[in-house]
Amino acid sequence: MRVLRYSAHQRFAVRRKATIHHEGRRIGSGLLVELSQEGCRIGCLSDAGQSNVLALEISDQVVIKIDGAPPIEGRVRWTEGGILGVRLTHAFHRAELDSLIRTCRGEFDETEAREYGT
Repeated sequence: MRVLRYSAHQRFAVRRKATIHHEGRRIGSGLLVELSQEGCRIGCLSDAGQSNVLALEISDQVVIKIDGAPPIEGRVRWTEGGILGVRLTHAFHRAELDSLIRTCRGEFDETEAREYGT
């Protein structure tokens, strides 16, 4: 039986490489695909070395490192089929969320900015 999940905050589609860290070491990587004011979703998970990112348990503390953005701290909310849901330790302020969404969508990437003449 499939359980529906509801979010109290609007979710935003993004696409950015991210690494997952647990207990001070990198345990995997994936693609950040969704952001909200209080959480994120990472898909396409792959392991780094012997640690298994899919072996994370609910409420494990993780740090998500995203290219071009400050690290995000949170706790594992759920894992399913190569996807990781994280609830942030500290919710984003609206301006922080907007900036991170733009970063994750490539709006601040130098090469992309040049393509559009900015």
